[in-house]
Amino acid sequence: MTSEGYVSEELTLVWLLLITTVLTSFFIQRYQVQFIPPSGAAMILGMVCGGIVKVAGFHSGLRFSPAAFFYGLLPPIVFAAGFTLKKRDFFRNFGTITVFAVPGTFISALFFGSITYGLVAIKVVSRSHLGTAPLIECLLYGALISATDPVATLSIFADMDVPPVLYNVVFGESVLNDATAIVLFRTLEEFYETPLSWGTVPLMFWRFFVIAAGSIIIGLAVAYGCAFILKRFQLSPGADTRQGGPAFNETIYEIALVVMSAYLAYLLSETLALSGIVTLFFTGICHAHYTYYSVSKEAAITLKRLFEFAAFLSEMFVFAYLGLQVGNIRKGMDVGLLITGVPLVLLSRAVNIYPLAYLVNKGRRLPLPRNLQHTLFACGLRGAVAYGLAVNLPNIDAESDEGIPAIESATLVIVLVSTLLFGGITGTNIS
Repeated sequence: MTSEGYVSEELTLVWLLLITTVLTSFFIQRYQVQFIPPSGAAMILGMVCGGIVKVAGFHSGLRFSPAAFFYGLLPPIVFAAGFTLKKRDFFRNFGTITVFAVPGTFISALFFGSITYGLVAIKVVSRSHLGTAPLIECLLYGALISATDPVATLSIFADMDVPPVLYNVVFGESVLNDATAIVLFRTLEEFYETPLSWGTVPLMFWRFFVIAAGSIIIGLAVAYGCAFILKRFQLSPGADTRQGGPAFNETIYEIALVVMSAYLAYLLSETLALSGIVTLFFTGICHAHYTYYSVSKEAAITLKRLFEFAAFLSEMFVFAYLGLQVGNIRKGMDVGLLITGVPLVLLSRAVNIYPLAYLVNKGRRLPLPRNLQHTLFACGLRGAVAYGLAVNLPNIDAESDEGIPAIESATLVIVLVSTLLFGGITGTNIS
């Protein structure tokens, strides 16, 4: 088989999977099916397709690509979330969101990682399935598994009558939590071959502050710059389009500037080793607040629909893509990690949510009710962000280019259980 035929067969299969996923999502939402969310259905379809691909014998080319996810699929989802955000409700709860997203993520990561390291010490988890720095690897595992995926959260909340406080706290926490988890993951990676010390802790907090502040500044600066250009050069309502001739259409230039500037902000942030997720989220907020009113009415409508379409298609493909990975699970699975993964995720989430909710309620005018805390606990869904980081773990296998197979497999199991089981339960409870 030629390489061209090999690629075309893969692309055809993936494209058919995506079309099937979109149709399935349509029927689930059209007929208000509650027992399974669209994300779960997409993942199941991906698993079926992954089985077919494995039998066909060309599954290696469909292995999860962190680059494709972080640079192709995730940006439209995060930007659309910021662009369509109800800003007043979000910033009204910003303090609560930050408490859950920053200290809460550190608590979850350290709890999960330290307990896992304890399991290694008592030989519940095999030491041979880890690398040369088991403590760092366990903490890296804790950091990546603490990333509550905004893609998963948004897919559960789609088309549901969710209370504004719940939506903003859960969604806001999932976006900022991702940034915290990624920063913590990257910081720990730098100490993979260096012994940890108490001096590392202040450094981690300092790096988080720098990355968070820098990411927000880049996002706002790029968005303000785009809005200024649209106004300064009259690429806005009131511009004399006749000056450009009968074929001139200012709308396409407005749309191009907004879309390209948003992705530029993401790339700048990643290039500077900051958080592209935070940058793009605040870029979306700023574009919605300023740029949206600096473009023509036709461009504004098109931009809103374009971002909704891109985010929806990316969400569906992300979960189908994750389902495909079941057929690509690598050798080296650890029974201890597989069995303890989900219980530890639940415990680390509980250690995060309930004590911090108690503290947060001390300073809130309207305390978070107990049922909302339970929903917040259940909405800590793990998704492609966690799995993408797992694939990026330091390599311990000379025959492979990335990752620790045992942790990668355990992460995939957690993602599957989180989305299929807890996603369905959460959707039913909310509705």
